[in-house]
Amino acid sequence: MEDGTEGIGRSGSVRWAWYGLGVLLMTTLFAFVVRQMLSLVAPLLQTSLGFTDFQLGMLQGLGMAVFASVASYPMGWLADRFGRRLILALGVACWSLATALFAFQTGFWGLFAATIGIAIGEAGLAPIVFALIPDLFAEKQRNTANFIFYGGTLLGAGLGMALGGALLQWLDGAHGGVPSWLADFDSWRLAMMLIALPGPVFFLLVLTMPLGNRSHETDARVEADPVAERDFLPYATAHWHTLACIFGSIFAMAVAMTSGVMWFPLALPRAFGIDPATVGIGLGTAITVATLAGVLLAPLTLRLRRGDADLDPVKVAAIFVALTPLPAALLPFTTSAFQAYCIAAVQGALGIAASSLMPGVLQNLAPAHLRSRVLSLLGIVNALALAASPLAIGAISGLIEGPRGMLNAITIVSLPSLIVSAILMALAPRPYGATLRAIRPALSKDAS
Repeated sequence: MEDGTEGIGRSGSVRWAWYGLGVLLMTTLFAFVVRQMLSLVAPLLQTSLGFTDFQLGMLQGLGMAVFASVASYPMGWLADRFGRRLILALGVACWSLATALFAFQTGFWGLFAATIGIAIGEAGLAPIVFALIPDLFAEKQRNTANFIFYGGTLLGAGLGMALGGALLQWLDGAHGGVPSWLADFDSWRLAMMLIALPGPVFFLLVLTMPLGNRSHETDARVEADPVAERDFLPYATAHWHTLACIFGSIFAMAVAMTSGVMWFPLALPRAFGIDPATVGIGLGTAITVATLAGVLLAPLTLRLRRGDADLDPVKVAAIFVALTPLPAALLPFTTSAFQAYCIAAVQGALGIAASSLMPGVLQNLAPAHLRSRVLSLLGIVNALALAASPLAIGAISGLIEGPRGMLNAITIVSLPSLIVSAILMALAPRPYGATLRAIRPALSKDAS
C-alpha cells in the first residue's frame, strides 16, 4: 500500500499538491480528447464503413459504457490496494494503445473491441482522481481544488471538441500533404493515430506525481481490522436513500448531457446541412462558454447563500438542476445550428454548475477508508448513462423520419431525464444531512 504522507506533510507539500493536480488535470483532458474524437468521427464511420445509427450507438454507448461500468469498481479497488498512481498510469497506457488500434480496424467488431480497451483504461479516472484530491489537499483547499479540476476538465472537453473538429478539418484539407505511406488512410484513422501519440508522455507524467497523503488513522484502522475493507455493503445499506437520490440524479443528468454531446455532431449536419468539423468547432465553443459560466456560478452562489455549509452544496445543486429542463424543451424549435449551440450552452452551464458541486458532496459522503469505493459509483453511473443515452437515441431516431429526426430524439430522451434528475436532487438534502450526522464522528476523527 502506497504511503506518501511524509512528502506531502512537509515544507513544499503545497507545491507538490498543485503539481499533482496539474498532472491529474492534463491526464483527464487527454482522456476527454479521445472520448470526444469518438463522437466526432461517428459520421465519418457511417460514410466509410456504412454503419447504422444503432451500430454507432453500440460503439459509443455499449462498447464504452458497459465495460467502463464493469471495470470502475475493480479499478478503484486495485488503486487502493496497489497504488493509485500505478493503476492510473496503466490506465493511460491501456486507452492510448486501444486508441491507436482503433485506427487500424476495418469492421464493426474490431472497432467495438478497441472501444472496450479505451473504456477499461478510462474506467479508473473518476475513482482515482477524486480520491486523490482529498489526499493531496487539506480541507480548506479541497473545494478550490475540486472546482479547478472539475472546471478544467470540462473546459478541456470543450476545447477537445473544438480541437478535434479543427484536426479533422485540417486533415481533410491537407490529406494530400501527408507521407505517401499514410495517403491511403481515411482522415478519421489519421486523427485517431495522432491523438494516441501523447500516451507515453502522460504515462511518464503520472509516474512523477506525488503519491498522496493517506490518513494514518485510516490505514491503521484497515490494518488492525480487515473487516474495514469489506464494510462498503453495510454502509450502502444504511444510507441507501442518500445514495439513491444523489447518484440517481447524477445518472439522469448524465443521460441528458451525454445525449447532446455525443449526437450533436450527427444531428446538426442532418438538420442544418453543415459538416461535422464545423459542428466540432461550434459545439466545442458552446461547451467552453458553458464550462466557464457553470464553474464560476456554483461557488458564487454558495458564497451568496452563506447558510449551512454542509447542506448548501446539495440545495444549490437542486436549484440549478431544476432549471435545466427549460432550455432543453426549446431544442425542437431551433431553426439554425447557432440556436442549438446557444441552447447547449445555457443547459450546459446549469448542469455544470450543479455537477461541479458533486465532487465535494461525494468526498464528504463517506469515511475516508470507503472514499475510493463510493467514488467508483460515480464512474459506474456515468458509464451506464453513456450506455443508455446513445442506444436510446439511436433506436428512437430510426423511428422518426426527416432530417430533424435525431434532433427530436435527443429531446425525447434528455427532457424527461432532466425532470427526473431535478426531482431526485430536490429530495436529497434531508437524507444527505442524516448521512452526514451519522458519519460525522468518523469524519472528525479522520480530520484530526
